Amino acid sequence: MKKVFPISIFVFFLSLSAICQEDEPTDSQKRIATFSIDKRNELSLDVLSAIAIPALNPRYEYILGRYSGVGVDLFVTLDGGELDDYSELESFSITPYYRQYFFSKEDYGAKGFYAEGFVKFFTFKEFVFEDFDSNFNEESYFDTSIGAGIGWKWISQSGFLVDLGIGVGRNLGLPSEEFVGEEVQLRGGLNFGWRF
Repeated sequence: MKKVFPISIFVFFLSLSAICQEDEPTDSQKRIATFSIDKRNELSLDVLSAIAIPALNPRYEYILGRYSGVGVDLFVTLDGGELDDYSELESFSITPYYRQYFFSKEDYGAKGFYAEGFVKFFTFKEFVFEDFDSNFNEESYFDTSIGAGIGWKWISQSGFLVDLGIGVGRNLGLPSEEFVGEEVQLRGGLNFGWRF
């Protein structure tokens, strides 16, 4: 009994010291922590809209933390000419959004699979063809869309990023009753950019 008491005290203090002792972070953990604190801004450009439309579609996102971010997209069409292939053409939009990231535990976060909610404010032109000789009237309208999307973001430790996403929104129908436009607004793209 006399020998058990000192051994139990020794084991108690040994376990207490093990619990109180803090592990030193590895170099990788220190680098990731520094990256997370220092690099919270992202700038990127949608290459699909630049090639297909053509349009300028930059994006800015501020990383709130490991699992979320807020940002804004800007869209400006670069083709001011006549587009005979389209009856409607979005000419300008601004789209604020909020993103929630998943599966970001392994590193500095705000990457991988995400879901987002957005509000899109946009203007578009309607081309009404009057006859077969390509004579048409052009009218501009403004509308707002509320929607959601999903996507995936890859990011390297140096900060280079690739963001692939798609979404859909419901138009609120703000134009006059004379105009019967699309009820839904698609959103998506392939963005290349940098986190800094």
